[in-house]
Amino acid sequence: MKTKKFVSAMLLASVLSLPAFADMDIQGQIIDVNHTNKTITISGMHGNNMVVQVFPYTELKGDDCGIFGAYDTYHNFTALKPGMFVEIDGYPQGQVFGAKEIEWKCGRRAY
Repeated sequence: MKTKKFVSAMLLASVLSLPAFADMDIQGQIIDVNHTNKTITISGMHGNNMVVQVFPYTELKGDDCGIFGAYDTYHNFTALKPGMFVEIDGYPQGQVFGAKEIEWKCGRRAY
């Protein structure tokens, strides 16, 4: 009986902790790039900015809008510039957001 309660408690705890580690998508404009810490800061609503940690395994891709149309190109950290509008797939990590993928579109602007 003790084992059954223990297993039930462990299952409940794991189910409740899943949302904390679930992937999330965020969008915004890059307002700062920190090359030393490999982070970018994304402008948020109501002045709440989000710091995003870029890891060595983070996939960075953008659209190349040449004469043949848009297609994905892959880049490194130096391609990230203030003013770019990005969509980030990742997960919260305390005070920062850990990026698994960062993607930007050519010509995409808020206004």
